[in-house]
Amino acid sequence: MIRKLSILALTILLFSCSDDDDTNCPGGLNETWFTNFKAELNSNCEIEVSIFRGNYKGQTVYYELITDGAVNFQAMITFYNCNGDVEAELTAEQSNEYLDNEGQDDLKLFTCSDSD
Repeated sequence: MIRKLSILALTILLFSCSDDDDTNCPGGLNETWFTNFKAELNSNCEIEVSIFRGNYKGQTVYYELITDGAVNFQAMITFYNCNGDVEAELTAEQSNEYLDNEGQDDLKLFTCSDSD
């Protein structure tokens, strides 16, 4: 019986964590600003746009990026902090440098969809 409870407790612990959780940004994806951010992208989803979570200068940041392969664009990233405030606005050159280097490991959290 104790063995079954231990396995159950371990299973609950493993499945209670999600990729959306970020210890450096508690509540980040559950905040109203993030919900509004997603809703805004979904309201005008003529081209595919995604929201990513990354790390910029040691801080958790969120940003949107066109991910539609049919669209040729020049990225100019605006980073938002855990409260939804603008943390930094990168030039085109800085955006390319970020995406080519540390941005390659960023996590895609959301992609707009006509069906949402």
